[in-house]
Amino acid sequence: MQFLGKLYLRFLGAVQFLTVIPVSRSTVPVHESAPFFPFVGALIGLLSAIPMAWLPLPSGIEAGLTLAIQLLLTGMLHEDGLADIADGVRAGRTREKMFEIIKDSRVGSYGASALCVALILRWQGLSLIAEHQHSPWMIMTLVAASEGISRCAILWLGFVTPAARQGMGAYLSENRSKLTMSASLLQCALFLSFINLGAALWLVGGLIVMVVIARYYFMLRLGGVVGDCFGALQQACVIYCLVIYAWPNS
Repeated sequence: MQFLGKLYLRFLGAVQFLTVIPVSRSTVPVHESAPFFPFVGALIGLLSAIPMAWLPLPSGIEAGLTLAIQLLLTGMLHEDGLADIADGVRAGRTREKMFEIIKDSRVGSYGASALCVALILRWQGLSLIAEHQHSPWMIMTLVAASEGISRCAILWLGFVTPAARQGMGAYLSENRSKLTMSASLLQCALFLSFINLGAALWLVGGLIVMVVIARYYFMLRLGGVVGDCFGALQQACVIYCLVIYAWPNS
């Protein structure tokens, strides 16, 4: 019972960190709840896909409603990270200047542009899934899998990359564990089981490349990762997952 209680607290911790759903009790530190990130991400996808799966509307409107639900459930946590990284991390700036811009709550032109492009690509990917899939259960499954796998990539980046400075990114990077990595790999394998082998290999290979590129880029620019780096990677990975899942005959 004590073991199950600990798992429940870890699950609640992931819900508390990744969503705006109120959790009325104390849970666990972020790094202890990290093994449940993909699972909670899949739940977000599952709930958000209800309009796509069950409403008799044009696919574009269904996808727009699904995307809106995702943004409401997460409080745009990862979208904020993408915007901050797009604004702050680029060549020709000192690290201190980049950290200063990342911490600034204001969104600049680069951040706004990156956010708009990401939302459009996600909307199109969701719309294609709605068009190509005839089973409402498969639609919900694929949207859930894309949200879950993209959060697996967060854990992989944290496992292989040190923290650039103290903060939310340090919780995942400085407290990396084999348990978190194993849990993410098992959940990723489950999410991949709904598509054919060729598409699964493309998806895994692409995610690994994206994590490697992200590690190289963030090490070069920042000397490690901060919390916003994980959000930026999640956005890129969920777009890639939607492309693979929406691909005909995947």
